[in-house]
Amino acid sequence: MQGLLNRDALTIETIDVRPAQIADRAAIHRLTENTHRVHFNLDWWTFDNWLYEERPSDAIWLARFQNELVGLLAAPFDESPVIWLRSIAIAGGYSADPIFTALLQQARSSWLPLGVERIAVLAHPEWVSDLTQRLRFDCYNEIVTLRKSDRALPEMSRAPQAIIRPAVFADVPAIVHNDQAAFDTVWWHSETSMIHVLKTVSHFIVAAIDERVVGHAFSDLYGGQGHLIRLVVHPAYQRLGIGEQLLAESLRYQIELGAYPLTLNTQSDNGASQALYRRYGFQAAGRPVQVMQHWFS
Repeated sequence: MQGLLNRDALTIETIDVRPAQIADRAAIHRLTENTHRVHFNLDWWTFDNWLYEERPSDAIWLARFQNELVGLLAAPFDESPVIWLRSIAIAGGYSADPIFTALLQQARSSWLPLGVERIAVLAHPEWVSDLTQRLRFDCYNEIVTLRKSDRALPEMSRAPQAIIRPAVFADVPAIVHNDQAAFDTVWWHSETSMIHVLKTVSHFIVAAIDERVVGHAFSDLYGGQGHLIRLVVHPAYQRLGIGEQLLAESLRYQIELGAYPLTLNTQSDNGASQALYRRYGFQAAGRPVQVMQHWFS
């Protein structure tokens, strides 16, 4: 009974929030592994990437109530006005609203001096969707998952316009430039992140015309499943078939490794990309997932 009364006493004011430290590693893994209310959108990162020997984390905040770890928020700054919530965890038996609000308030004070204007989060699983709606986040877009259940590749619709080759570290500035030219700030990655991606994923290619990098794509395999993570063509070079070249080469790599099925994600309003993906045998799989955002006023 006393434990239930203590949990009823939890409010934003009674929650202690601080940056995580390296000594918190075990507690972080216990919380995220033992609670059903956990959200992961880590991509190619792990918590250890944001835990440092010499200083507190600048990306992970922990919430404690009466000396118990009750919540976690991971959101690394990526040199962008939009910051992504990469992980959220809420301990069992506690209300998520005050814990998440307390974590967000503390993290916000660190983000504002860096020029962060808004936060974004994939509203999955359902408890994250419910939480962000209750806290008045609004929907920015929807992400749809497409799946290809065969290994057939159609003939290219036009003659190749670009040279496709493996990405190298010297390409990173051009890759970031193309990203920022093609996408809204929500989808930007910094040079630091792109270098990390290039080191991490199994397949990263660029499209070059006259030695200028005009597009890129990267893929990986997860438990035998092939996934196209990103495909970008600079707007000045779109509608020339370069995106199709990058797609075909990415799929060819996955197929040669025996990957099955092949999947990718795209925005629900990106009709041009979806038309290309359908021509290559991709079909919608599952329900769209909302991208929720919250602007800092």
